Amino acid sequence: MNPYELAFPAPSFPIASKDFDDGGPLPPSAYQPANESPELSWGPLPEGTKSLVVTAFDADAPIPGGLWHWAVKDVPATAGGLPHGSADLGVTLANDLGVRAYTGAKPPPGTGTHRMFVCVTALGVETLDLPPEASLAMLNITMIPHTLGRAVIVGTSRP
Repeated sequence: MNPYELAFPAPSFPIASKDFDDGGPLPPSAYQPANESPELSWGPLPEGTKSLVVTAFDADAPIPGGLWHWAVKDVPATAGGLPHGSADLGVTLANDLGVRAYTGAKPPPGTGTHRMFVCVTALGVETLDLPPEASLAMLNITMIPHTLGRAVIVGTSRP
């Protein structure tokens, strides 16, 4: 199941990556231990976009609720994307592994193919007022009233 089917509805906008095709395998650099976030490009953005949130979520992790690998808030709306291995354009929150960075894929043996949902959410505010220790659940809840659009690209990974 696509986890964003349950999320607050939002119009979509284009997203792409030079590092992987939508539905295709993530590059080796997007796995642990390299931990390099994939290149992303997006747009045009919905009218009124003032900032973006970029997240990466493994919906098939063998734990309840999946695993958040990455969350960057307050990315300027003027950014047309993020370069490979970089998230310096916003504020990186701690992921589910407690790291304030992108943590690469590492599916456990016997768990099959995992889907990494990389999502860019367009917001109508320049910044989300969250404390540095905010959970990713709080990030997602705080975005709801400000969401103008959402772009999702899926990369796969295997043990």
